[in-house]
Amino acid sequence: MNVIVIPFFIAAHITMDKPWEHGPEYTFQVQVNSTAVPGEDVYGSMRLNLESKLICQPKGPYALSCHFEDSQASSFIADSLDPSEPAVPTGQVSRQAAYEINEDQFEISFNERGVDGLVVNENIQPRELDMIRMIVGQMSVGAALDDDIGNDGMTFGAMENFTQGECYTTFKIDKKLVGRSLYAKRGFALKPIFGLKDGKLVQIRKTRNLVMCTHKVPYFFGSVESFREESDIMSDMSMSDGHIIITSTEFISGTSNVITTSKISEAVVTTLYENVRLRLESIRPAESEPPAVKEAEPATIFIGRWLIDDSTSEEDDDDMIR
Repeated sequence: MNVIVIPFFIAAHITMDKPWEHGPEYTFQVQVNSTAVPGEDVYGSMRLNLESKLICQPKGPYALSCHFEDSQASSFIADSLDPSEPAVPTGQVSRQAAYEINEDQFEISFNERGVDGLVVNENIQPRELDMIRMIVGQMSVGAALDDDIGNDGMTFGAMENFTQGECYTTFKIDKKLVGRSLYAKRGFALKPIFGLKDGKLVQIRKTRNLVMCTHKVPYFFGSVESFREESDIMSDMSMSDGHIIITSTEFISGTSNVITTSKISEAVVTTLYENVRLRLESIRPAESEPPAVKEAEPATIFIGRWLIDDSTSEEDDDDMIR
């Protein structure tokens, strides 16, 4: 049986003894790691780690119905200033419940370029909505792909809609041999839109040109700052790269950001190194149909914008006229 894993992008062929009454359920592993490195004369860094599960079921051909489970977030101080190195806590490891995402149901809609929008509970907190946007944005390619990219891959440029803005992005797609098959062990074979034979790997690298953006949000994961109000904290994103790896049994997508933050009232400059990672962990039969989103309201994919309402639509229409 073939099922849609990510609409317009990836399907899966599944071996099964009998039809799945309620369809498939996908479990994605979620990891968010943030390293805050203060300015001069400070020897150490603050680490924030979030781990969670994103559980999704197809809702028609163009949407997924999802919720998070088992979110655990913690922070600690480490001696290492290198964000790429495993860090050893120098003191207490503290739970950060404010970064643990609730388990309310929400929906993700897709178009040919990737994530198109969300449907969420109208009472969701803006901060939590933005954290969800950043995580589910890893399912988004950001550009419409051809159904055949050739054996040599391809490189092209396009304006990419991603959760933190719309910027000119260079896409580099490579195909490689992985040398062994895992299809029999996992019971499914992933089928991206451009085709992929068992034993091969496709890597999509995205390099965003942050000086060529129609808009860009100075966001860092879990930020409580409002983008519509004056703030004591100033942020600037200096780098944002994305990557997607696909084999017949693996889907891994991630984003790496570098953000500089400073307080207007203090001479303190901090550099944040963020890594967000989403990995397909399993495909199994769902136990029931996905529940409806309670008090549902549509929301844009862009961080820092609230739910879609009539006033937002009118403002967008005015901008288009201008």
